[in-house]
Amino acid sequence: MGAFRSLTRLRQLHLQNNHLLNLHNGVFSTLQHLQVLNLEGNRIKMIAPGVFTSLNRLTVLNLVRNEIEPIRFKTFLTIQTPGRHILLSYNLWFCNCDLQRVFAKLHSVKRLILDDYENMTCMEPQVLRNLSLSSVDTQLCIAETVTVLIITFTVFITVVAAIVMAERNRKKRTGKHWSEDSDISYESQD
Repeated sequence: MGAFRSLTRLRQLHLQNNHLLNLHNGVFSTLQHLQVLNLEGNRIKMIAPGVFTSLNRLTVLNLVRNEIEPIRFKTFLTIQTPGRHILLSYNLWFCNCDLQRVFAKLHSVKRLILDDYENMTCMEPQVLRNLSLSSVDTQLCIAETVTVLIITFTVFITVVAAIVMAERNRKKRTGKHWSEDSDISYESQD
């Protein structure tokens, strides 16, 4: 924090291959004139949602070859620069429905250009490893929906089976009491 305090007129910042792990809010707060931010080849895992907020003139953000795992839509939405180019390939993408939702939202923002979306590949789950995210992104939520439907169906069948069993048991108990009551009434008549 504060490392760039005196560089308020800086237009390009190249921090590639520096083993950076996290990007915290405020780290770029004094760089309002920054147009190019190159963070390629680091080990960035976590990006705080407001880290790019002050970068009003940013046009290129390079996050290629990092270890970004979860990604939040609002992280990139905070930059208001029109025609902003973002590079995100070669990260450790866990391809699931949440990731698909994030990228669907990012694609819907007109001022945002994902230059290398076609080059983004899945690392996990194993069944999708090395597949292009663009080739599987529409299927990611389908698999999740099918799983939810299977679980819901299984729970429904289990509940119905439990109700049927409880009703059978109730009828058996009710039937025994009725037949016992019948025997008693015959004996008392003699």
